[in-house]
Amino acid sequence: MNKGFEFIENISADEFVLKMLELGTPIETSLVGAFQDSGRGSKRDIPLPLHQDGDYSTKFKNKIDYVGFVCIRSGGSAVTVIEDKDKSLHYFKLKKGQALIINNKECRHAREGYVEDRILLRIWIQK
Repeated sequence: MNKGFEFIENISADEFVLKMLELGTPIETSLVGAFQDSGRGSKRDIPLPLHQDGDYSTKFKNKIDYVGFVCIRSGGSAVTVIEDKDKSLHYFKLKKGQALIINNKECRHAREGYVEDRILLRIWIQK
């Protein structure tokens, strides 16, 4: 993770979970997609600005060391943008079986485009 993140081309969800557990203790896992017609989940099909996970939370503020996403269903036009520790931007349109692991203390990430039917498994890790 010399730039503060790692892109994995081909990994199963099981392998991804085990790889994340090597980094520390999971503090939250969730499916990221647009599942609902109303409420918070309905707001997920929008672009997100560059941020670090936990920025908008009092419960997890400054506690998330690593964020991992594995794509379990492709779809949509959503692109994950990573700003690495050198402030360079990297763009990924995740497909099924691809994953990103981000050092949440060194990098920020964003989303451009629309989630539509794409689903990611997200894990937050604390060292």
